[in-house]
Amino acid sequence: MDDPKDEGAAGDGVPAKEADIPETRKQEQRPEPPKEDAGQAPPPRPSSMELHAPMSFPDDGPFAARVRRIDNAIGKGEQAVLVFMLAMVILFGAAGAALKLAHVHVPYKDDVIKSGTFAIAMLGGAFASHQMKHLSMDLLSRRFSPRNRLFLRITLSLFVIFVLVLLIKSGFANIDNEKQFLQGGEFLVSRVKVAWLIPIAGFMMIVHAVLHIIIDVDYIARGKVPPERMRSGH
Repeated sequence: MDDPKDEGAAGDGVPAKEADIPETRKQEQRPEPPKEDAGQAPPPRPSSMELHAPMSFPDDGPFAARVRRIDNAIGKGEQAVLVFMLAMVILFGAAGAALKLAHVHVPYKDDVIKSGTFAIAMLGGAFASHQMKHLSMDLLSRRFSPRNRLFLRITLSLFVIFVLVLLIKSGFANIDNEKQFLQGGEFLVSRVKVAWLIPIAGFMMIVHAVLHIIIDVDYIARGKVPPERMRSGH
């Protein structure tokens, strides 16, 4: 006769013998993260390191690297001026709003805010040219091969230079116009000086465009594909 324990176990649908129990898959043990010492900040995540890592172009040749360093130096100067102008606009605006309650007039407040805002707009365009964000043709460039994208980018840069030459020409005309209607008064920055920002910013944009064309021509001469920006944290 069969053992009633075996029949009861089989009737319940549970294996009676330990040999009939299938082996479970062993779980892989994950390595424990290193313990943080008391008083020390946790190490930054790789993603945050990549976000703050400076940009690098690993495919640059020696000549292209030198040209890019010049472009980056000009861009850093523009960025410093932009930060200074933005700080002045915010400082004078906040001081004017706070002292208005005490009926105290901040001298040259309106002059600084108006001329500073215009300067930020013009120099911001030059800095955008340094970052190569002034013109985007992604829908068109996707239809080209990587090498032909260089020729497309050079063509677009030449078109941008042509437009900037017209902008500079109109800027000088605006300067002559402001000289004819120059009005007296207490101004920290005259309208003529503000008008000079148009040709200055246009010239800086042309400088960035020419430097980028030189880099692209160097890539074509070396038979390289368009340079892709890479974060040094990768």
